[in-house]
Order: sequence, then C-alpha cells, then structure tokens
Amino acid sequence: MPFLRRFSHHFLKFLFPLLLISLLIHLFTGSSFAAGFALGTFASILLLLNWYYNLEKAYDPGEEKIRTGTIARLVIVIVTCLFWVRFPEVFSIFGIALGLLLSYIMILFRAIKELTK
Repeated sequence: MPFLRRFSHHFLKFLFPLLLISLLIHLFTGSSFAAGFALGTFASILLLLNWYYNLEKAYDPGEEKIRTGTIARLVIVIVTCLFWVRFPEVFSIFGIALGLLLSYIMILFRAIKELTK
C-alpha cells in the first residue's frame, strides 16, 4: 500500500471531514473560531504527515538515522500561530489551538491502538 494511501487510511478520514465542516461554518457564519479551527486542522494534517513519514522511515531497516521531525513540526506550529498574530480578527487562537491539538490526539489514539493489538 503506498504511503499516502496508508496515511489517509489512518488519519485523513478523520481530519478531512472536520476541516470541511469548519470551512463551511466559517463561510456561512464568518466565525473566527471556525476559521481558526480550520487553520489548526490543516496544520494538524501537516504535522501528522511529517510524523507519519518519519515513523515509516524508522521502520526501514536500511535507514541509518532515526529522525523525529521535531524541527519541522515546530516550524509548522510557529507559522500557524503567525497567521493568528497577523490576522487576529480572522482567526481565533482557541480554534487554532484546538485544531493543532487534534494531531496529538490522533498520535495518542494510534499508539493505544498499536499497543492493544
């Protein structure tokens, strides 16, 4: 199974509907919380993509160094928060924080699922 198919099977099927719903809510109501949640969810997808890529590379026996992608994930979070700093009237920091939290919740659920196999 290709990498993107595995990634979408594990994570996108849960996060993509949340992203679409929050975008629709923002379009129809102009809610800054929904806009922030959509931005945070998009950043969460990027965080999970980075994390999952590094996890897949760690499984490769030919890989010499195991990387966690911490710097890239930190840059994604900083750039996301800079959107709030630049456009505080459009994006709610609480929505962004909740959206970013989704990636860590998904990682936790994946770990629990793997441990209970």
